Amino acid sequence: MAGDDLPELAHFLRTRRARLSPERAGLDPAGVRRLPGLRRSEVAALAGISPEYYTRLEQGRQRRPSRDVVDALAAALRLDQDEHRHLRRLAERPSRPAPSSGTPAVSETTRRLLRSVKPWPAYVVSPLRDVLAWNDAAAWLLTDFSELPAGRCNLAWFAFCDPRAQDLYVDWEGVAAGNAHRLRDALAADPYSERGAELVAALTAESPAFAERWERHDVRGPNTGRKELTHPEAGPLTLDYANYLQPGADHLELVVMTAPEGSASYRALIRRFSVGAALAPEARSA
Repeated sequence: MAGDDLPELAHFLRTRRARLSPERAGLDPAGVRRLPGLRRSEVAALAGISPEYYTRLEQGRQRRPSRDVVDALAAALRLDQDEHRHLRRLAERPSRPAPSSGTPAVSETTRRLLRSVKPWPAYVVSPLRDVLAWNDAAAWLLTDFSELPAGRCNLAWFAFCDPRAQDLYVDWEGVAAGNAHRLRDALAADPYSERGAELVAALTAESPAFAERWERHDVRGPNTGRKELTHPEAGPLTLDYANYLQPGADHLELVVMTAPEGSASYRALIRRFSVGAALAPEARSA
């Protein structure tokens, strides 16, 4: 059965098993191994379940392992916190789609905040990486999201399908992979999302790089970090970013990018968006 045809739970277990070496799992690597990673029987033994039961999980014939089994598999496969949460979501996936809430709305309070944090680039993003609102600094730094085609105002689409992204991000590989990881996380939480299915299908068709990363089934949740950019106007910039979860069922995130006071990146943003500059227009939306 091909990876694309497997249920998500089965595919995830296969990819995690394939990447885990016997040495890392605390096992003797002796003997000939035709494929990388652990054998099914080894994972089953580490998790304290029968090889037959684990085989059914990987073949998609068993889709509802108990919470205890999920936790035992997470320990056996050396999953990190994000991967463990992902495995639980896949095991507890609802059998029926939840009613769609439509396009998420960004509150006026958040829009005021976007305007007020100048000179810092800031935007609001959905779990599926759709950019819903942004300030002028974000449009200047990344791209003018209002000029992107309908349905493509999306960070994953920008990273994988817009050639400007590879020139902008110094670590393009890391940024692109991170967006694929976040999409996996979002679709585990909302597996019946029509928007999510459309986006993944379009990215897979458009970008072989995305298709390859999607097949790996790596996953990550919200995080903080640092991005290095080569801006066409300002040159090299190094910015720290943090994600702030917004209240509500849509799980929107406010992302703000800053730089240490006195740094070259700080000075570049201050010069471009100084207090004396013309008043910025309203925070914009897709």
